Amino acid sequence: MKITQSISLSLLALGLGMSASAYAHTSDLAGYYIGVDGRATIPSGTYSGLADPNADKLTLLFNHGIHYHGMGTYVYSSLAASPTVIDTNGNNRLPEISSLETPLALNWGSGSLYSGKLTSQNNPSEYGNLTFARVDTLDGHEVGSEEQILFNSSANRWSTLLGTTSIGLQLISATPGLFIGDQQNINLFANSNTISLDSYLIDEFAPIFWTASNTPTGTYSAELRLVGLNDASINSGRFYFDFVPVPVPVPTAIWLFASGLLGLVGLRRKPNALTA
Repeated sequence: MKITQSISLSLLALGLGMSASAYAHTSDLAGYYIGVDGRATIPSGTYSGLADPNADKLTLLFNHGIHYHGMGTYVYSSLAASPTVIDTNGNNRLPEISSLETPLALNWGSGSLYSGKLTSQNNPSEYGNLTFARVDTLDGHEVGSEEQILFNSSANRWSTLLGTTSIGLQLISATPGLFIGDQQNINLFANSNTISLDSYLIDEFAPIFWTASNTPTGTYSAELRLVGLNDASINSGRFYFDFVPVPVPVPTAIWLFASGLLGLVGLRRKPNALTA
């Protein structure tokens, strides 16, 4: 029985590992960047000429190759003569609503912390590269490089260097059952709704969103904002990451292979009529 269980678990792990590795991202750039909005006034539209409510505030920037998409930025509402500032906008969900993509899939996780859980690891969507870096990491690269093009995109709107600005991530709300960890900590927000990103952003911050394997189906969302740990006036607007638990079955070939081995084990253990 122990041999059978051992083979079953080993093959299950092999199958899940093969499934996960097939979806690894190959880009060297982060999927998301953190910048400060350098645009002072709104250039066009109903509120043209008014001070931009995002000026000098943190912004989550989705890396769209040759430019950024600012997520959940501040906007004005009501009449231009007496506008009201709202701390998010219509483009505040990831995947973006305009992309028509379904929520990011949570598949079988890997590693000691996430084995047996449904996680955001190795997601093939362009929105699934859940790595975060300061825009500073794009500065200083050769002309024509991916980094240089992205850093100077949008008329240098987000090219202000963050330097030593102390940045945090605030979890405003989450669907019950959805958690956020990383490779060392399974629940980053266990003790507080705000964590410091300073040590992570020396390199990159790579959160892992996850649920239990038996979690009910449906969309699971995390509502977040970037915050200035020493200056709340630079807090970003609110944005959301949407996920759906999708347990991926072990590939058929793996099950067939497993069945064959288990059959051999059964034959080996079957009593011989001549020796019983």
